[in-house]
Amino acid sequence: MTSIPATKAAISALKVEQRVERDVKAGIPEIDRRSHTESEESLRSYVVREIIGRVHENRQAELDAQVEARSEVEIRQLCQELKNTDAFVEKKIGSRVANLVSGLKRRAQELSALRMDLEIFKHRNGLTREAIYRESKILHYSVIFFIVILETFLNAFFLSKGSDLGLVGGFFQAFIITLVNLGIAAFMAFALRNCFHSNYIRKVGALALFLTLLTTGVTFVLGVGHYREALELDAFTASQLAMASLWEKPLGIQDFNSWIMVVVSGIALILLTTKFFVVEDRYPGYTAITRRVRGMQDAWAAAYEDAIDNVNELAEEVQDELAERERTIRAQFIQFKASIERSEEIHRNYQEDIIKAQGLLDELIRYYQSYSARMMNRRAAYFGELLRFELDKIPQLNTTGLEQHKRDLVAFELLVEELDEEYSAAITTVNERCEKVQASFAALVDRLELEHGLRRA
Repeated sequence: MTSIPATKAAISALKVEQRVERDVKAGIPEIDRRSHTESEESLRSYVVREIIGRVHENRQAELDAQVEARSEVEIRQLCQELKNTDAFVEKKIGSRVANLVSGLKRRAQELSALRMDLEIFKHRNGLTREAIYRESKILHYSVIFFIVILETFLNAFFLSKGSDLGLVGGFFQAFIITLVNLGIAAFMAFALRNCFHSNYIRKVGALALFLTLLTTGVTFVLGVGHYREALELDAFTASQLAMASLWEKPLGIQDFNSWIMVVVSGIALILLTTKFFVVEDRYPGYTAITRRVRGMQDAWAAAYEDAIDNVNELAEEVQDELAERERTIRAQFIQFKASIERSEEIHRNYQEDIIKAQGLLDELIRYYQSYSARMMNRRAAYFGELLRFELDKIPQLNTTGLEQHKRDLVAFELLVEELDEEYSAAITTVNERCEKVQASFAALVDRLELEHGLRRA
């Protein structure tokens, strides 16, 4: 920012000494002079144009910047929006509530359809009880995995002695045996479950399949024992010897370790079959449709809870926005007031700059007179005596925007005084609107449950 320069700098810039020397040689100033000399006018022109003019330009730029900054405040608009909280809340949550309502209706229809399918299934199959099954499949598969691993390791120990690869070869053979047992057990559980079907043809077929699988399982378990015994005799022909021995004497196993393998495999087969059977209801298909219905019931309950949570989250979002507006209003008011004070300070500084410029002009005149007196051995007559600023000709700062903003400040002060009350009313409006929405959700859920037969009146 351009400021009032020091006297020495002004003397150097104006070359006052050279001017004095030139004027003295020309016989200026005369004692009876009544008009300004060229040097006097040059000094005044320098101060007015070069100093005050530039200071005015910079001060005016500062004032304009403050006016522009104050013009960007949105206090009135934000206060009006705070008063129109009803419309803001409706606009904010209207579409969201419509989507939530649509989702609840869709869930209710899906649940109703599934419940109808369940009732039809129960009616067709003569079922009057609820499905009995294990809720957690993780525990179910964990037990099966434990049985598979335990049987594999036990059988691997017995088969490792006769294998060319030792324990590794025995492990792979035992693992294959366990997989076969697992497959037989799964099919046996499937066949056993279908034995409880209401369709007699399907029941007879399932019973025949179960007996076949049971015979196959028993034969396979005994074959494992014969194979273990044959490994002790000849590892290369163990399979042929085991098949021949199984065909001739199924129970003719002589080796104790082989009988242990038979018992381990048999127990594993029974446990796996039992586990596959009890994990679901004994009636085929009953568990699957019941799981779907209960899953949809959970989804229906979760949808209602999610709707309530969504409304609460939305209320918090709206309250946060209102709080942000309230903080913005106060911050802008403080900045607006500070900007007006700064503009007034700039105006005062400009008046002080004019006084300083007049003082600088006086200093330049005195220096001219002093330097001239030393050269002429007499006082420079009348030099500078008539030089004074004509205030009406000095550029004034444009404070039109400042005056308008001072009037705005009075209105803003009234708005800020009412801000606490308006903000409290806005928060109350949000809470009341959200409570109404939650109540409407509860009423909607009751109506949907009655309309779709999800509960009794």
